[in-house]
Amino acid sequence: MFRKTMSLAALAFSCLHVSAQEKETSDSLKVLMLDELTVTSKYYKKYNLSKISTDLRLQSPLIETPQNIQIISAEVLKDQVVYNLIESVTRNVSGTMREELHNAVSPDIYSRGGYINAQRNGVDLRPLIKGPLGDDAAMIETIEFVKGPAGFMTALSDPAGSYNIVTKKPTGIKKHTFKLMSGSFGLFRAESDMGGVLDDKGKWQYRFNMMGMGTKGFMKFDNSTRMLIAPSIKYLAGKKTSFMLEYIYQRMNYLLLSEAQISPYGYGTLPRDFSITDPNTRPYRANDHNIFFTAEHKFNDDWKLTTRISNINNEYNGSIFWVYGKNNQNPDILNRYYVYDGVGYNTFSAQAYVQGRFKTGAVSHAVMGGIDFNDKRNNTTDTWETASTVYPLSISNPKYGNVINNSGTGGSFESENDITGEKNRTKGRLYYISAYVMDEISLTDKLKVNAGVRMTQSSADFNQYGTKTDARDLVVTPRIGVNYMLTPATSVYALYDHSYLPQAGVAYDGSPLKPLTGKSYEAGIKKDWHDGTWNTTLSVYQIYRKRTILRDPVSNAIYQTGENRSEGVELDVRGRVAKGLNLVMNYAFTESKITRDEKNPEMVGMATPNRIKHIQNTWLNYALPLAKLPGIAVSAGYQYMAGRAERYTTTNPEALKDFFRLDAGISYTRKKYSLNLIVNNILDDHLYSTAWKRNDMYYWVQVAPRNFRCALTVNL
Repeated sequence: MFRKTMSLAALAFSCLHVSAQEKETSDSLKVLMLDELTVTSKYYKKYNLSKISTDLRLQSPLIETPQNIQIISAEVLKDQVVYNLIESVTRNVSGTMREELHNAVSPDIYSRGGYINAQRNGVDLRPLIKGPLGDDAAMIETIEFVKGPAGFMTALSDPAGSYNIVTKKPTGIKKHTFKLMSGSFGLFRAESDMGGVLDDKGKWQYRFNMMGMGTKGFMKFDNSTRMLIAPSIKYLAGKKTSFMLEYIYQRMNYLLLSEAQISPYGYGTLPRDFSITDPNTRPYRANDHNIFFTAEHKFNDDWKLTTRISNINNEYNGSIFWVYGKNNQNPDILNRYYVYDGVGYNTFSAQAYVQGRFKTGAVSHAVMGGIDFNDKRNNTTDTWETASTVYPLSISNPKYGNVINNSGTGGSFESENDITGEKNRTKGRLYYISAYVMDEISLTDKLKVNAGVRMTQSSADFNQYGTKTDARDLVVTPRIGVNYMLTPATSVYALYDHSYLPQAGVAYDGSPLKPLTGKSYEAGIKKDWHDGTWNTTLSVYQIYRKRTILRDPVSNAIYQTGENRSEGVELDVRGRVAKGLNLVMNYAFTESKITRDEKNPEMVGMATPNRIKHIQNTWLNYALPLAKLPGIAVSAGYQYMAGRAERYTTTNPEALKDFFRLDAGISYTRKKYSLNLIVNNILDDHLYSTAWKRNDMYYWVQVAPRNFRCALTVNL
């Protein structure tokens, strides 16, 4: 089936290439083309981007914004040969890590001691339970990590911050790019990126991205296929008005929900390809539909109105074997339970905001004001708490393929559960309407004050396995920041910000979860070097949270702590630091502890979930100065994490070993063609990421052994 899909995709690519004979564009489009050719030379890559997207709504340059904001370009992802957001994207931003529990399903990124918001084109996608589907690299233009609260962008978030996926959009530039990728574990992938104009005047612009791939994975029975179709069209109604429609469809079919391994003998004690699943299980299927409609109108050179209506619908379902505790009679035997897991998730969003500039005497103002509406709905059907039949598996002598899983198909769970009953279903809804206003006030050429306030009315209804709760809140979250330009290329800043996040769910005692609130203090210094070819950002922060959600590692019951505090230092360096040498380097020290807990006072002083004290990453790409053989570049990078905390907070935490992964590659670019080879985990270390202990069992997510990828890119 996958081969047929790939053949159809290849045929579509060929047909579209033949039919899309572009005509001459306007002079303005020619300038854009010239700019693109200039910045894609072998010596200059787009590692340091100074312009943020319109999704962030900010009007000041990045260096004048009193906040740590880091932008990852698609070119960095290309050089690292990654194909979706799940794969080590966090290595490019200080202090971020991914809870790698769901195999290529949801990103689940942590930073500054908290779970940060996922956004796509400025739309809040933070899930009620799970989701959204991890963004494929074929549709990513840039990734914007906003450290700390961002009330100017979204109403609800953890004070740790958020990240925004900016998808590829029409630009009017003629573009026909095709890529083939192959590598370890049976990886084969094909993608296309096409764009241009549809008429002589350049009023109708389009972008069309497609992708299809298949891979077996490094663990037994881990195989998957994935597909992406992402067309978009933009209409320039005049010099002041434009309309854009985007559609994104992602589909996954995979057998292994999680690359977690489970053993009573300690972390990392199983072979790297050991799997608790079985080839007879029902594969997971996931579908992700996105629609974005955006209208922009410029009243004049100073004032602009933007409106956006979006609908994101995500669903997946399948089955998984899971182990809840130790087999005390024979620890070598894993007591596997066969769990059905189905999730349906929908987000509808409507946004409207005005941006403008004006002066009051000698003081300049850049004002933004708007209204956001967001409606999240979640429906799950699962048997995580009711699965009752044990399917034993020997660790030392595993035997697969002979287990009869509910008539051998894994499609029916009626034999042991009433899957439609209340004990197997969750239904939740969270919707809010929020108004925001912010003024970026330039008191002098050097001094700027950033002041804003947001008012949010939210409502949540939740039915969790038969227990119903609801919550209504009206909150005000202020923000004040100061930025001072020491030189035209150096700034210092300070920021004080509030955040608010409703919690849709039920605590262990049946009471509704109360909203998380946070206060964030941040200060830093930014500098552009050598005419902006590279940049450094150094920031320090302190965050105070109230009512953080924790899970009891024994019972898995949810409860909320009184308070926790996160503090740290972050350094980011990115850009072209020398001719041909492009660099991404970062370091973060993070300390995040529980400071108050009414339910379990012994938890005070313990690390919050997934905290990592030290994270240091480096990535280098160097174009070799070979006159007789131009176009060769080498890459190398590593990821280092130390002082890792487990996924659950406990009073007796287990030590997790330090993490170090070394990668390297070589590429060759000649005219329209480029070939890029990367080898990951060169040292072939036995590495694991997310880990926790529960009921005398060790759980960890295994990292792939040494592996390679090779990508061929053609620009027509």
